[in-house]
Amino acid sequence: RGPLVHPDGFRGFARCPTGPGGEWAVLTFKPGRVPAGDGSLQAPHVDLSVFARGLLDRVITRLYFGDEADANAADPVLGHRRATLVAEPSGDGYRLDIRLQGEHETVFFSL
Repeated sequence: RGPLVHPDGFRGFARCPTGPGGEWAVLTFKPGRVPAGDGSLQAPHVDLSVFARGLLDRVITRLYFGDEADANAADPVLGHRRATLVAEPSGDGYRLDIRLQGEHETVFFSL
């Protein structure tokens, strides 16, 4: 079955703990494109906040969809470190590894 795509803009909220190996999952609609501040369109994405022991405050990142190549290529936010933000199709959903530090550290955004 393909992803659920919501026909209109929507806002949602989900909270989930990680499993013993750090895995997490959320079932949601796949969002559509949204306007950027400059009038262009951003690629479909989900905003993520990560809370973890040892962090003084949450860190914020995005999950973009690997099967949205054209939209991702035109997105004004993705930039040169897109590999850390693009989730690849996997089984019945998408997979994105979030790394808080190290060589392939995920891109995080300011509040």
